[in-house]
Amino acid sequence: MKKVMTFRLLSLLVVLMLWFSAVPFTQKALAASYNSYMPDPTKILRYAYYEGTSIKEFSHVQNQQYIWKEIYSYGETDHTSTETYREDQHGLVYDDGYSVLKLVYPLQLGKTWSYVNGNGKKITCTVVALNKTVKTKAGTFQNVVEVKESDGRHRYYAKNLGLIKSENPSLVYGDPEYVELISIKKKVSVMWGTEELKRGQIGRITIVKPINLWKRDKTNQLHFVRVLKPGERYRVYTYDHRYGGQYGVGGGYYITKIPSHIKYETPSKRLLEMVKKLYSE
Repeated sequence: MKKVMTFRLLSLLVVLMLWFSAVPFTQKALAASYNSYMPDPTKILRYAYYEGTSIKEFSHVQNQQYIWKEIYSYGETDHTSTETYREDQHGLVYDDGYSVLKLVYPLQLGKTWSYVNGNGKKITCTVVALNKTVKTKAGTFQNVVEVKESDGRHRYYAKNLGLIKSENPSLVYGDPEYVELISIKKKVSVMWGTEELKRGQIGRITIVKPINLWKRDKTNQLHFVRVLKPGERYRVYTYDHRYGGQYGVGGGYYITKIPSHIKYETPSKRLLEMVKKLYSE
């Protein structure tokens, strides 16, 4: 009987450990007795800015940090950036490569802390509301935390979404600064065979014979990286006619168009439309 009980307890412990390592960070926060203000990795978030729009989606976890990719659109120009989030019982730290923002837990009315913005200026933050109702184009949110910053900016945070709105009366190119969450969509994988079709992907390459992988520098000069082996497969995001024609496989890496060494495939129009619809308003 004791052996059976011991086995059951060990089995339960293993299941709990596996569950805790697999569930999204927001669910872990619930189990850890604090409310999470980190964006939900299962959602695609779209924002409007005073200078354009952006789409943000979860990418991967690295060194206990949640890595998100954000694509800013300014007219006909897109710019991709990376954001990192790290959250525990002490708070949330957000780094967009320009400045580091923080929420310090437990959140309490009147609580203050500070951070240094991208211009090297110290900004003091104060919690001025814990249960505010805030309307955005994405919906109406209850129990929103409002943080006032010493430069006049007000930021609004919702549970499991993070920043949903930001306002600053100071003028930038004649217009007040603002950020607003305008849509929330559940992240759904569009499958191309057994692989996910990514946003911006135009095709895929399967290596048939050994071929070089190249990296371009800022002047588009090629630098050898390594030899790719038969059977390896890569997503393709761009194509141009430099160096006899090369496929861009992301991160500044390129594979030369040599039909005898690679097999290039393109997804159907239906799949491309499905991905486009997923990221549209």
